[in-house]
Amino acid sequence: MKNKLVIFLIVSMNLGHAQIGDVIWEDNFDNLDNWMKITGNGSWGWGNGELEFYQEENVEIAEVPDEPGNNALHITAMEESGPGIVDQWGNPLNFTSGKVTTKAKIAIKYGVIETRVRVPNLDLGGWPAVWLLGTSNLNWPHCGELDMMEMGSSQAFRDLHDEHNGGNGSNNSTVNQIVGANAIFYADEALVPENPSGAASISWDPDDDYCRPYYNYDNLNDRFLTYRIYWDPDSIRFTVIDNEVEYDFYTDPLPIDSVSAEFQQPFYLIANLAIGGAFTDAEYLGGSGLPISMPFLAHMYVDYIKVMEWNGQGEVHIGPPTFQGGTFGLFTDTTPIDNGLVASDDAEIYVWEGTLSEGSIPPYEGENGISWQTTGLGWFGAGIMSMQPVNLFNFEEGHLKFMIKIPANISFQIGIIDAWGNQSYVDFPANQTKYGLVRDSNWGQASIPVSDIRGEFIDLRMLSYEFVILEVNGAGCEFALDDIYWDGGGVVSVIEGEFSNTPIKYSLNNNYPNPFNPLTTIGYDLPKDGFVNVTIYDVMGKPVKYLVNSRQNSGFKSIQWDATNNSGQPVSAGVYLYQIRAGEYMQTKKMVLLK
Repeated sequence: MKNKLVIFLIVSMNLGHAQIGDVIWEDNFDNLDNWMKITGNGSWGWGNGELEFYQEENVEIAEVPDEPGNNALHITAMEESGPGIVDQWGNPLNFTSGKVTTKAKIAIKYGVIETRVRVPNLDLGGWPAVWLLGTSNLNWPHCGELDMMEMGSSQAFRDLHDEHNGGNGSNNSTVNQIVGANAIFYADEALVPENPSGAASISWDPDDDYCRPYYNYDNLNDRFLTYRIYWDPDSIRFTVIDNEVEYDFYTDPLPIDSVSAEFQQPFYLIANLAIGGAFTDAEYLGGSGLPISMPFLAHMYVDYIKVMEWNGQGEVHIGPPTFQGGTFGLFTDTTPIDNGLVASDDAEIYVWEGTLSEGSIPPYEGENGISWQTTGLGWFGAGIMSMQPVNLFNFEEGHLKFMIKIPANISFQIGIIDAWGNQSYVDFPANQTKYGLVRDSNWGQASIPVSDIRGEFIDLRMLSYEFVILEVNGAGCEFALDDIYWDGGGVVSVIEGEFSNTPIKYSLNNNYPNPFNPLTTIGYDLPKDGFVNVTIYDVMGKPVKYLVNSRQNSGFKSIQWDATNNSGQPVSAGVYLYQIRAGEYMQTKKMVLLK
């Protein structure tokens, strides 16, 4: 939903033999099990200065008007202010709305993605969208973005293209009469002073060559339209279906090549109804525009989303990434590993803000090593980041091990970061032996228990930085790292050549997200069939909600808590305990509910 600048060529693609295949996944919105409700303001990081505050109570499952028995995702935008309804600087906002995402729940790669959407009267200021972001740990726009549909565009955009695709060429369309789609990715050619992010947007078409938003002067609001993305490894095609007629949003599909390779990775879904923002002609944070005139309450409905095979392509992954086990290598040559990352392939080694330069210390083992020299900026930071989230929850009782050669007078921290932005670190004080690391000016090994480094909030199922080193005291030095790996992640199936689908031990995993409001997921592992009880307690030990109380088969399980009690009433903010009892196994952990 970010509209930036680029000029590039779209070439014709041959679709003559492509066919739509079977439905491989579908959500008819009888519940929100596949979705996470988002809380927060529409800051610049979320979409060009939007004016709304997203809150969970603005999202629900509701019956579609005039379609008895047909449920849909229902997002309500309203004119509302109050405590906590603020922008990123703490200033009051006057609108609330809703936003949901399938991050860590549903990921899609290729196929035909189809959705049926009804938007309200946008008048001026409404910005509804159903879109996708890449699951990549890289920042936007490097992760890629696919906008299936978005409305509320500026008058200049509407006038530029209104000689095509239903437009009358009279420069008189309203925001209710035009809908578009977009693909955004990073390109060096787009990195110019007026576009410092390098975001390449195919909807930016100043010569009106190929962008073809759809116009209908009978209005597109308060009724359903169907939107599709036809996506395979070579191209992406956007369409809209209105009254059973399908219209293309661009003259030709977008070809996927080395520049747009973001679109050869999985994406997750998002739906929201924004208010204001630079995409519209309305006012926005950090700039000026026309007053918001969209009528409130405003209701957006998403009837369904489904994925079908497209020309033999289409993948849907349910849940977090596939778990890893055994020994997982981050940077090692000779240590035997079951799986791992390869720098410049599926991982990158980053230095933060130029705080380190290349050093000259030889590797500890093998031919490859990491050696750095501080640059005198008063601190240093670096880390190994996987391109896609890595699921290391099976290492909960394992260790993060690494070799390091660093002067004894340097205090530093080792940490990890998850895909939600949570960070956790352990300290290595100067001139001390910590986690087995002897500080004698030679190479030494540290072995950090994962239970120490994960902290309270890290989601081991969605890691982005699997190793971080940080120093904040400003001491200068040269140091080196090598042989970095996670150890103790269970057993690997020799017969199948992959990790066993049955846990080897009972485990209660950290809930995610944490803190949360109001929905969180609790994962637990059952090595054998049996009776299971999962209960939420308050800090006084009083039962709040019985989540599971039944016999279950072995496997990796999860259950969601929506911050309600056994009577279905919302509970107050604060610290809560969640406990599992299975056979003789019992474990209790805590979580924080924010309001």
